[in-house]
Amino acid sequence: MKIRSVDALEEELKISLTNPHTSNNMKNAVLMAEKILEVKKNSNYALYTMALHEVCVANKVAPMADYSKAIENFKKIIKLDPKFIEAYLMLAKVYRETDRQKEYELLLEAHKQFPDHYLIMFDLANLMCFKTGEKEKGLELFVKCVQKLPQVDTAWAALGSAYLLNRNLEMALKCFETSLAINPDNLTSTLGVGVYNFEHANFKKAREYYEKSLMINKDSFWATFNISLLDLLEDDYENGLRVYEQRDKDQFLKKYGGSEYPEITLEEVQKNTNQKIIVLREQGFGDDVMFSRYLKPFKNLGYEVHYACPPELIEFFKLSPDLDGINVSSHIDPDHFHYRTFLMSLPWITSKFIKNKINKPINIDWKRFNDKKVNISSRIKSLLTSKKLKVGFAWSGRPTHLRDQVRTMDINHFDDLFKIKGADFFSLQKFSKNVDLKHMSKFKNVYNCENDLKDFLHTAFLIKEMDVIMTIDTSLVHLAGTLGKKTFLFLPLVPDYRWGLNKKQDWYPTVNLLRQDKIDDWSQPIKSAVKALKKLSSR
Repeated sequence: MKIRSVDALEEELKISLTNPHTSNNMKNAVLMAEKILEVKKNSNYALYTMALHEVCVANKVAPMADYSKAIENFKKIIKLDPKFIEAYLMLAKVYRETDRQKEYELLLEAHKQFPDHYLIMFDLANLMCFKTGEKEKGLELFVKCVQKLPQVDTAWAALGSAYLLNRNLEMALKCFETSLAINPDNLTSTLGVGVYNFEHANFKKAREYYEKSLMINKDSFWATFNISLLDLLEDDYENGLRVYEQRDKDQFLKKYGGSEYPEITLEEVQKNTNQKIIVLREQGFGDDVMFSRYLKPFKNLGYEVHYACPPELIEFFKLSPDLDGINVSSHIDPDHFHYRTFLMSLPWITSKFIKNKINKPINIDWKRFNDKKVNISSRIKSLLTSKKLKVGFAWSGRPTHLRDQVRTMDINHFDDLFKIKGADFFSLQKFSKNVDLKHMSKFKNVYNCENDLKDFLHTAFLIKEMDVIMTIDTSLVHLAGTLGKKTFLFLPLVPDYRWGLNKKQDWYPTVNLLRQDKIDDWSQPIKSAVKALKKLSSR
C-alpha cells in the first residue's frame, strides 16, 4: 500500500507540474516532493521538483545566485534516467546563465538521446552558429527545425540567420521573407532583411529595416547596435559612438570581471580628479591593439588608469612609452576603483576633451624591441636572412567571429601571389586549417610560422622582419599598422566600420586598402596585390 500511495503521489505531482493552473504553485509541489522522497529517494519527478525550487530560490538573489544544488539534482536525475528530457532542458537553462561551454556539452549529450527534439536542436544550433563557430552544423540543425515545425516563424528566422552566417545571402532572404509571411512582426527576420541589404551596400534600405525593428521592439539590442555600426561606417562618429555605447557589455563583465565598480559616463569624465579607473577589454585582440591609443589621452586627463588586457599582449604593450604610467595587467588588481570603463568606450567618453576623431597609434620604442630576447626557430631565422622580398600574410581569422565568412579568404586566392618570383611568404596566423596548410606546402617559397607565434611580441618581431604585410581584417593588420609596416588590407564590399567606405582610412598611415568591387569577389583585390608585390620585388 505504501508503494501504491507513493506512485499515486508521484502521478499527482506530475499533473501539478504540467497543468498550467497549478504549475506555478511551487510551494505545494515541494511539499509533495518531500513526502515522496521520504519513501522513494530516487524519484525523478520529486528530485526534479526540488531542483526547480532551488533554481527559483537562486534566482531571487541574482546576480549572486548559487545554482550548485539545482545542478547537482538535475545531473542526478539524468544519471538515473537518461531519457528524462525535462532535466536536460532545465539544466541547459541554468548553464546558459553560468557556463556556456557546459551548456554546449549538455546539449550535445541531449541531442544524442533526443535527435529530433525541436528545442534541443534549436538551442544547440544557436550555440554552434553564434558561439562555437560550427556554422555549417548549426545550419543543418536549423534546417531540421524548420522541417519539424514549418509553421513556426522563429524557426524560419533562425534558419535565415544561419544562412547569413554561412554567407548564403539569397537563401537567408527567402527564409526571412517566409518568416515574415507567417508573422510580419518577427524581429529577427526584420533585422535579417536589414542585414541582407547592408551586406549588399544598400545602406538606405538597411537603415529602414533597422528602424522598423525598433518599432517592433524599441529596446532591441541588435537594431540599436546595427544602426550604430551603420552610422560609424558612414563616418557619423558622433552619433555612431553614442549609440554604440548601448552594446551588450554585460557579457564581458561576466567573462572578465569588474561589475562591482560603476561605469563612468561621458558626463562624469572630468579633468584632474586623480580617480582610479579600471579599463576592461571586451572584443578581439585587434581591438585591444587599435584602441590602446586612447589610454594615454585618458590618463592625461588626470586619471589613474589600470588596463586589464589579455596576457598575450602584455609584452607587446611594454614596447610603448605611451603606456608607461598605466598599469597594464592581465587581471584586475584587488585595489578599489572609483569607476570602470571599456577600452572601446574611450573614444566616446573622452570626446568632450579630445577633439580628434581618430588618434594616432601607440608609439613603439625600437630600442626596447631590440632589448627583448625573442626566441624564433633557427629555420625561420635562416630564412629571414634571404635577400628575397619577405611577405607576411594572413588569410583567415577567428571562426567564431560573426562575419568570419565575410572577411576570411580561401587560401587558393593567394596562389597568384605565391607564384611571384623573388618573394618568400611567411604565414603569420595561428589555428590554420589542415587543408590550408596542405595547400601551402605545394609552394616552396611559403613558410608556416605558427609554432613561432607564442604571443604578440613574437608576431611583432616577425612583422618587423618583413618587407610588407598582406592580410585580411584580423589582428595582424593592427599590429602591422601600429609598427608602421607597409601593409595591404583585403576588404569585403562592406567592411568593418573602422575602415569606412573611402579609398583610404585614417587609423594607420601605412595601411593600404584593397576593396572588393563586387560582393564576395576577391579577384580585383588579388590583382591589385599581385601588381603591388611585383613592383616591390623588382626593386
